[in-house]
Amino acid sequence: FVGRSSRRGSDSQSRIGELQKSAEKSRRIGVTSSWVTFIALYLRIGLLGFGGPQAHIAMLREEIVQSRGWVDADRFDEGLGLCEALPGPASSQMAIYLGWLQRGLLGGLISGICFLLPGLLIVLGLSELWRNGQSIPSFTTALQTLQPVIAAIIWAFAWKLLRNRRAGWQRITAGLVMLGGLLNSFSPLTLPAGGLLLLAGLSRWLIAPPPPAPPPPSAGNAGLLAPIPMATAPLLVGSWGLLGQLFAVFFKTGLLVFGGGLVIIPLLEQQVVSLGWLNSAQFLDGVAIGQISPGPVVLTSAFVGYQAAWQEGGVSFAVLAACTATAAIFLPSFAFILVGAPFLQRLRQRPSVKTVLSGLLAGVPGAVAAAAVPLTWTAVESGVIWVQLLLFSLALRLCVTGRMKPLPLISASLMIGLLLEWLR
Repeated sequence: FVGRSSRRGSDSQSRIGELQKSAEKSRRIGVTSSWVTFIALYLRIGLLGFGGPQAHIAMLREEIVQSRGWVDADRFDEGLGLCEALPGPASSQMAIYLGWLQRGLLGGLISGICFLLPGLLIVLGLSELWRNGQSIPSFTTALQTLQPVIAAIIWAFAWKLLRNRRAGWQRITAGLVMLGGLLNSFSPLTLPAGGLLLLAGLSRWLIAPPPPAPPPPSAGNAGLLAPIPMATAPLLVGSWGLLGQLFAVFFKTGLLVFGGGLVIIPLLEQQVVSLGWLNSAQFLDGVAIGQISPGPVVLTSAFVGYQAAWQEGGVSFAVLAACTATAAIFLPSFAFILVGAPFLQRLRQRPSVKTVLSGLLAGVPGAVAAAAVPLTWTAVESGVIWVQLLLFSLALRLCVTGRMKPLPLISASLMIGLLLEWLR
């Protein structure tokens, strides 16, 4: 009897051990599948992320807050407020922030990379297609008809920003920044857009100082608001020097992308042209590729890096350079969210920081408009002038009135270009 009881106890313990092993195995499978679901969701959102930052943010809210309940609505809105106040594309920062909320540092890193990866791969493919298509007449004509449409989209973006700034001091600031940008483009004066925007922010702080704030519980904000020189890094020797230049230019640009992805245009265009990486017309083509690809338009960085390095080392080196430029421009976004999110959430509530940001954001429409002037001139000159002017006027009207979104407008202009080439 004692032997049978002992054997039963032993069998019972064995069954319990097997159940525990089975439960542990199920738990591991569950964790693995949830990571797979996590990665697949952000890849899918990145692949379908057409329509600009507001469309991306709406998709993130629908999938993560409403459909799955992974993050509650209050935390989502809190993160959105933080991302809108930080430099960098808000939609990619939201993807990083949501991944960080869900799965910590590693989750934020993976969610951000997955959100950007589909768009990056598509931009790389289109960058090579752009190089191979330069000798094809229909491709060239399509790009010519696309350039005035892109110029119109940039002007409409500047108009939308200015319309939302109703105070007199905001419009004066925008006008002064635009004047400085035009002097930078059409005179020997060196007034880079990044410096002008920082000057606008600091000027607002000096003219309208905020009320004193209580002492902060942690370190100050000098690192965030210190003037960032936008001058080009010194030339280095050889191909690896080009990678260093790309990293320096795009990293500094990533620190100053306030107010929307198209703000990269005034921050980048002058530098890209002066360094000989692209001319103005080619830079417009890059902006167009950034627009028609999923994800943020800031992925134009991959196009610029690809074309800048292609002559140096062919396709493989061009891909490396494109990834370097992309990593550099998004590195500040990853750092702000993954390293400093709690601190920055407190920092942005300080009156002094709010005042500097309000001045900087007031100058953004002027910086975009100043960059749009030479780009528009280049776009008009790139083809038959009356056709280019007509396309620019129609596209500008459709964009400003909101009758047509940028993506279908770009698609229509490409079809017009192909039709014109067929009619020749």
